Amino acid sequence: MSPRSATAGVRPIAHHSLVDRVTDELHRAILNGDLAPGSTVSIVDLCERFDISHIPVREALRRLESEGVIELRPGRSALVATVTTEELRNIYHLRKLIESDLCRRAGATITEERLADAEEALAEYVGIEREPAALAAKHHAFHEAMLLDEIGPADANVLRVLWKASDRYLHLLMGELDHAPETQQGRIDEHRHLLDLARDHKVEELTAAWVAHLESTENALVAALAAHEAEESATAG
Repeated sequence: MSPRSATAGVRPIAHHSLVDRVTDELHRAILNGDLAPGSTVSIVDLCERFDISHIPVREALRRLESEGVIELRPGRSALVATVTTEELRNIYHLRKLIESDLCRRAGATITEERLADAEEALAEYVGIEREPAALAAKHHAFHEAMLLDEIGPADANVLRVLWKASDRYLHLLMGELDHAPETQQGRIDEHRHLLDLARDHKVEELTAAWVAHLESTENALVAALAAHEAEESATAG
């Protein structure tokens, strides 16, 4: 994936918004593929597009660099980090280790309130616009609701980084995963199954199903990434 300049996909934001808003907008653009992996991001262009000074833009880029999605360069530009199968496998390896442990503990004590929160998040996931940034937010809301009572501050920080890192691959799947009715329904059914197991306090079955859910997503993303790279190679050739 060769570097290219790309800021046209970044939407303007209100003048009064600062680092959080800039970070959120850049993250949205990266998730949706508007800022493609390997593309160059001009700090000057972003300042003009957002109509703000370089200070909040640089701070937002530093935040994204700490999450592994941006690589700051000397001068006035940054690079959207490339996506690789090795990185993807590493992300999901860590997610399975951490989330399976949290799931086993949370499944034993999950409350009706948490189940209701997860049910609501799933309903919103089903009904929301099929767009990567929006889908990722609702998908994580479901997972967080299920695990929340066992997520400590350190867990929250690590999960936030891992979830955002895995989100970068979502746009590669959008053509199949959430537009084809059968695959979309399959994803919804996986989440409903997790809810049913949690409601019945079947802890070991829930943990196994949670890991299987992560593995199915991982494998789909790896296949999508391979197809995307093959398509780019054919186009370049």
